[in-house]
Amino acid sequence: MTAFRLTCPTCPETYRIEDGRFSCPRRGEAGDHLLRRVGLEGNAAARAIARGWERAGAGSFLRLQALFSARELAGEDGYRRIHDRLEEALAAREGTVFRVTPLLPQPALAAALGRSGPLWVKDETGNVGGSHKGRHLFATLLYLEALAARGDAPGKPELAIYSCGNAALAAAAVARAGGYRLRAFVPADVDPRIASLLEERGALVERIARAQTGEGDPCYLAFREALRRPGVLPFACAGNDNWSNIEGGSALGWEIVLALRGHAAAVDHVVLQVGGAAFARAVAQAFEEAFSLGFLPRLPKIHACQPEGGFPFVRGWALALAAYAARGGGSAGIPCDRLAPPAEALGRLAAFLRAEGPSLSPLVDRFAADFAGPAARAVLAEIARRPGAFFWPWDGAAPQSLAHGILDDLPYDGTGLLPAVLRTGGRAVILPEARIRSAWETARAATGIPVCPTGAAGLAGLMELEAQGLLNPAESVLVVFTGRDRSADPPPKGPATP
Repeated sequence: MTAFRLTCPTCPETYRIEDGRFSCPRRGEAGDHLLRRVGLEGNAAARAIARGWERAGAGSFLRLQALFSARELAGEDGYRRIHDRLEEALAAREGTVFRVTPLLPQPALAAALGRSGPLWVKDETGNVGGSHKGRHLFATLLYLEALAARGDAPGKPELAIYSCGNAALAAAAVARAGGYRLRAFVPADVDPRIASLLEERGALVERIARAQTGEGDPCYLAFREALRRPGVLPFACAGNDNWSNIEGGSALGWEIVLALRGHAAAVDHVVLQVGGAAFARAVAQAFEEAFSLGFLPRLPKIHACQPEGGFPFVRGWALALAAYAARGGGSAGIPCDRLAPPAEALGRLAAFLRAEGPSLSPLVDRFAADFAGPAARAVLAEIARRPGAFFWPWDGAAPQSLAHGILDDLPYDGTGLLPAVLRTGGRAVILPEARIRSAWETARAATGIPVCPTGAAGLAGLMELEAQGLLNPAESVLVVFTGRDRSADPPPKGPATP
């Protein structure tokens, strides 16, 4: 049995990674069944991570191989053979592989925002598929191939994903490198360039129309229906259906931690854009693991942000604060009336958080200080027991935003991310559309990085936090530019390549 294992917070059960399980077998029953891979602990793990990181020039998935379950299953030599074969296929078909992406201070960007403190940007725009998404999925591919090498996986299953763009494109690139067929469920109004790039990579593209809100993302519902068929496996960037993609995404957070150590630097705040929350959950998990292993002297505050067109995670965070205040016999004054018409309830919540958000600071700080105490633990237990009381599908108007890549109807990894935000005293803020556009334009002008509006949304979060007086401009902050702007890309090459 490997040192790594899977745990479910609700069952509670522990499962072997050798079993090829992607989600808790009790998923769908009451409670939060979000699997988490554990076992990265102790001095031996810390030494293995530090030793691997010293291999400068190697790809990210080699330098950080101690993080991945595939290495546990296949051993170092077996992992290297699988990795090199897949990386060679990626290089041949995509012209790039998973290298460590740049993390640099951006003084010009800081100056443009009127900041006196350091502003660090992790640039993922040059990654495989043009975003961070491929990281999540490459770990799943390595895991599948390690299982197959052991004889624990029959043949090559069909892989399925739901996405509005970047995730599907990354999935198509990674799946093709492994010789897997991918079925991508995308919105009916998907960007034609993305659809063409998917088909060019051999993906089977299914366009799904949206009729209404309140029942969940129709692409996700179609994806879930596909998983009912034999031989179809989840290849989506969400940990509720596939724990292994959180493992892959955590490499991004570990790169940040180790690169900052190399710069002899630290950050006070990390601001992360949230859609389905897998990206933010994975980065936050990496910071927590790094802290527990002694790589960080303290945890930075983890903040989350979402567009005003759809903010289900922010709503869940506010409900958690309200529940904590109620545990102490008080009230946070947060207007979260689920019995009111959705448009009215959401409008009142958004107005309150913009006007009164700073007044929540004592409650936020108290929750963080009391994180191990009985009241905070009771709230976290309630979230695990009744996740639907905090996170439910978006029931406002059909979500719209310039940052369309983070308009998920549900934060699928919200219960995995929320404790990290609460533990560190972070905030969850709603982004006005004007803030998103300003952040995108400022990022492009000040850095020259070809980031897309979704990819620059974390910067918009920083700007909103500072505008509300929730973040000191003299403190050090890190944001991640998660995706490339494809509007200036050349047109796709043409016919599909299987």
